[in-house]
Amino acid sequence: MKGVKEKVYHAWKTGTFPSPATKTLGIKILELSEGRSLVEMTVDPNHHNMSATMHGGIMADIADAAMGIAIATTISPEEDFTTMEMKISFFRPHIKGPLRAEGTVAKRGKRVAFAEAVLKNQLDQIVAKANGTWLFLDA
Repeated sequence: MKGVKEKVYHAWKTGTFPSPATKTLGIKILELSEGRSLVEMTVDPNHHNMSATMHGGIMADIADAAMGIAIATTISPEEDFTTMEMKISFFRPHIKGPLRAEGTVAKRGKRVAFAEAVLKNQLDQIVAKANGTWLFLDA
């Protein structure tokens, strides 16, 4: 069985999805390096709320994916992790088209990591920012 880090790099190299959740939302990895990821999804009306803009929970999903994938680049094969908490601030609505999220590891400790994500639309405008804390799990 592949470790989390190996799964992330495999998904990036093959253009596939790193998890069932990213597959459901169509989130793909565009760029990957140690402590950093750039992911993208295409937003359509299936991702909308009742106001016909992208649902905030789905925006949080792409932010969580970007940060989690960035953290995955820092782990050893026997490590795993889970999101402990996350905060997101929304700056403008997003209606349709590509939405990118850049995830970066702000601090990687032995038991926890802190990460940030910036979400941008196709005009390179910041749509939202998120940050969170991840717990490393015992194998």
